[in-house]
Amino acid sequence: MATGLCIGNVPAKKQCPYMEKCYRKNPIHFNEMSHPHLEKIVMNQLEGEIQIPEILDFECSDRSLLVDQLKILQMVLRKEQNKNGNTSSAKELQSKVSSTSSKTTNEGSTCSENLMDKVERHKQTMIQRRDNKLKSMDEEAGALFKSSNEKSNVDQNKVSKMEEELDNLKIVEESIERKFSQEKKRHNSSLGDNEREKKKSKSSHSKCNEMDQECVEITNKGSENSQSSSSSSGTSLIETFNSCNSAKSRNEVRQKAIKMMKQQGFEVSVVEPGNFDMRYALSAPYHLFFSRVQKSKATYDQQFSITFPEILDISLGEIENSLHINFMVDVGWLCLQYLLAGQRTDMFILFGERVDEEKLSLNITMIHVPMPTRFGCHHTKIMILKYKDEGLRVVVSTANLYSDDWENRTQGVWISPHLPPLPESANPSDGESPTGFKKDLERYLHKYRQPALTEWITAVRRADFSSVNVFFLASVPGRHAGVEYDYWGHRKLGSVLSKHAKLPPDAPRWPLIAQSSSIGSLGPNYESWLQKEITSSMSKENPIGLKSQPNFQFIYPSINNYKQSFDCRVGSCCLPYSLQTHSKQEWIESYMYQWKATRTARDRAMPHIKSYTRISPDWKQIPWFVLTSANLSKAAWGTVRKDSHYIMNYEAGVVFIPQLINGSTTFPIEEDEAGVPVFPIPYDVPLTRYENDDKPFVTEFFSS
Repeated sequence: MATGLCIGNVPAKKQCPYMEKCYRKNPIHFNEMSHPHLEKIVMNQLEGEIQIPEILDFECSDRSLLVDQLKILQMVLRKEQNKNGNTSSAKELQSKVSSTSSKTTNEGSTCSENLMDKVERHKQTMIQRRDNKLKSMDEEAGALFKSSNEKSNVDQNKVSKMEEELDNLKIVEESIERKFSQEKKRHNSSLGDNEREKKKSKSSHSKCNEMDQECVEITNKGSENSQSSSSSSGTSLIETFNSCNSAKSRNEVRQKAIKMMKQQGFEVSVVEPGNFDMRYALSAPYHLFFSRVQKSKATYDQQFSITFPEILDISLGEIENSLHINFMVDVGWLCLQYLLAGQRTDMFILFGERVDEEKLSLNITMIHVPMPTRFGCHHTKIMILKYKDEGLRVVVSTANLYSDDWENRTQGVWISPHLPPLPESANPSDGESPTGFKKDLERYLHKYRQPALTEWITAVRRADFSSVNVFFLASVPGRHAGVEYDYWGHRKLGSVLSKHAKLPPDAPRWPLIAQSSSIGSLGPNYESWLQKEITSSMSKENPIGLKSQPNFQFIYPSINNYKQSFDCRVGSCCLPYSLQTHSKQEWIESYMYQWKATRTARDRAMPHIKSYTRISPDWKQIPWFVLTSANLSKAAWGTVRKDSHYIMNYEAGVVFIPQLINGSTTFPIEEDEAGVPVFPIPYDVPLTRYENDDKPFVTEFFSS
């Protein structure tokens, strides 16, 4: 195996398997992998602007990519040199690079150029660990299936939760591949494999940190990772921004940050704040958006596209405080979004996994959500924004709070109208939505039993939710019986549909379409859980009748979908479904359809969105729509055991019912009908079956 450049006391690096074809712009990657063709250029230019030879001795199809890579490599090598007190001469470096280049020439011809070459050794180790864990889980599941009805409450539901262990494990593992290293201090600027594994993943959008006494890590919504400079005092721009007491001063810091990013040669593609209110108004009555895709320019001008800073846009109100409830959170990246929006960063965060190491500012409070069982997942993605006028806005999305989820994946976002404060004389029950949204949200927040949430529960109670036209749909861990039997998961959705969904007499011909980014252990056949519980709940309507159940159709990316995706290009993945799980339920393939989203220009943006609906036989109308964090799994939606409904995850979503939004019985999805605007769905219809030689994507794809 060829080894790479070794500076001073820094160990020799493994050579990048992609060699001259490497397209990475990630300091972690350059910290770990040697790139002789780039090192040869940078070795005598560790300071100042890099001069690139007119004629290169390797093929270069993207000059701008080369510039970005050289800048990052220059930073990495300079930090290694400074950290180790290295005094190696350019001649010594030349000798080492030349030696490595020779090995590259000799060994490059044997290096495969397929996708697998992107997979680095640490990922292989983690995949093996995951496989070992899955094997033991599978053995345990086999025993549990045989006697699930005779087990204790916890044992009865372990089987239904096995897949969520994978959800927790695999989501964070796959994000490691392309994460930025958190540069905390000079003495620990290069974190080792063990530390990265311990921390699960590192963010490519880090809070501004001291680097070479003046650099701060800054990224933007229109490019990949970037580095910018702060003042020579070492105070980061985020810290400076946090100290601002006015919108004017925050905007000045914002402009400075963007200017510095541009000076460093990085493309800056952020939406100028102050104009989102008009697009929000035009999104009525649904207020449903899909995340803008960085590498799909066609999504930039779409009416329903959104970037994270636009959610925080000043035109919707000046934010005083915010609550974030999410699974994976990168605080540095989140703070940067507030900076780009020019808004205050005071926030309270409930989280499942933290993927950065930032020292928290005094204006940020974080609390980890403990799970009742080790198989549970805090999977919810909710924001509550409190404005200076004391009004609120609730945001329900499918995206984690870190860069990968907001760059080149398909995500869904629902944003509530502005919810003004009720008069002081109002009763707690006043200001309710026709859908009961306020009561359901308050009930959900109470389930955390977290004293620090008291002020937010009070704020919800004091807000006027009467303008909200969707239902709040959530899951919370526990065994729900009695009055709470229909409060959560698929039982809640069934309850809503049985009261408000209107379907024509030919309803059985309206298929149920499920779409998610992960799949749980569903049982030995379609009838065991999907038909009995999910299809049963999701086929309910008003009035309740004896109609037969609809056909079930499931959208999940195929291997070919993934190969053509933006995620594939960087070796990343948001689809934590394992071959071990799939091998026990191959019957699901007969219900599966490809991810196709040409109409919304998101064909190559892997879907992290989760959605559920029914659709007319002519593919023109839907009677309801669900946007949620809940994947197709028992842990997320729950499973009925005797007289209780058992759930293991925290999840949250919204249900759109035509009657409560525009007074009709269906939403048109092709063109406006009788004044009712088109409801935006993320995928193409009619659905497309898998090709004969195609299979659903599984995580073992990376090691096959």
